[in-house]
Amino acid sequence: METKSLILAEQICAGELNAFKEFFFDNQPKVFRFLYRYTHDSDIAEDLTQETFINFWKAKERLDPQRPIKYFLFRIARNLALNYLMRTPHVLRYSNDEDNSLIALAKNPQLEYERYFLMDDFQKAIDTLPERCRAIFILSRYHNLSYNEIAETLEISLQTVKNQINKAIAILRKKLSSYID
Repeated sequence: METKSLILAEQICAGELNAFKEFFFDNQPKVFRFLYRYTHDSDIAEDLTQETFINFWKAKERLDPQRPIKYFLFRIARNLALNYLMRTPHVLRYSNDEDNSLIALAKNPQLEYERYFLMDDFQKAIDTLPERCRAIFILSRYHNLSYNEIAETLEISLQTVKNQINKAIAILRKKLSSYID
């Protein structure tokens, strides 16, 4: 490990606030981008970034100065992002653009009516997925993470990710069978 990082880690472990400030200013933009990739919401990513550094400072006694401290920081960030994703319902956004909705409704009101209920039922079906399965499905479909990225992030095997996605699709297909021709 690089000498500057080692010294900084030792200073942070000792509770030196100036070392923590330097670490914060060096890493805050990276943590924000990392969290934004999960949340796709700058306000949420900003809140989680602050929470990441607060948790990092609170846990400074558990740091191992011989290991890269960024690893510990990004582990905290990842856990906060996953907790956010698992406890926050992710709703498929239905266009609220009144002009487009009115035009579409005028063209085919039955289709728009059915689409509204499909979106509602789809969200309810996602909410019934087992927690791990739902988290993996959301990371894949809503946040566009690759299977490899999901496996790495959740520290599970690639095969587990594939199995959980297949399970989610099977459950969703069964619950939404009335919409499938």
